[in-house]
Amino acid sequence: MKSISIIIIDDHKILLAGLHSLLSSYKEIDVVGLASSIKDAIYIIKDKKPKIVLLDIAINGENGLNFIEQIKELSPSSKIIILTMYEDYEYFKEAINKGASGFVLKKSMDSDLIYAIKKVNSGELFAESQFISQVISNNDTQNVSAEKQLWDKLSDREKEVMVDFARGFTNREIAFKYYISEKTVSTYKTRAFEKLNIENKSDFIKFALKIGILKN
Repeated sequence: MKSISIIIIDDHKILLAGLHSLLSSYKEIDVVGLASSIKDAIYIIKDKKPKIVLLDIAINGENGLNFIEQIKELSPSSKIIILTMYEDYEYFKEAINKGASGFVLKKSMDSDLIYAIKKVNSGELFAESQFISQVISNNDTQNVSAEKQLWDKLSDREKEVMVDFARGFTNREIAFKYYISEKTVSTYKTRAFEKLNIENKSDFIKFALKIGILKN
């Protein structure tokens, strides 16, 4: 299996060294650069084109989220995981909307970071469960847009299945909840994917962020 090339951007030297040591202990991960400033990071990203960029949300007094688009321009194929101590839904929402693929709290890096890296590298989105719950329950309906019109095309049951799917329920659990077969659950999800023009759970989370989906 090809190694996952990673650049770490963090202005705290001790944390930077700690992350380097942690990630270097995994044979499937290759730390190809360390940067304590965006200026230094730009040169490394241009040269290395890493698969993953770990970006601290605060870099030398600046909002790291403001550099997401610049990083994507420098290396379009790179996926960005935000590292933060802030348990703030608005930061999470801004990060994902700007193009980040992951949002990891520093307090839970020991347990979540490696899993997040592997998940994001495979093309999925990673976020703490508390943020996913807020995506589903947040009443952010000012965006009555093309996406909202697509959502309204789903049947009530398709909406219920997709909301439970986003919350992390398995097909079996959803089937049990609504007294239907797992095959029927799969059919509902397939139809919803087609109607929403999305391909996977990551796409749906981003879709839900845009329109705000209410709890039933």
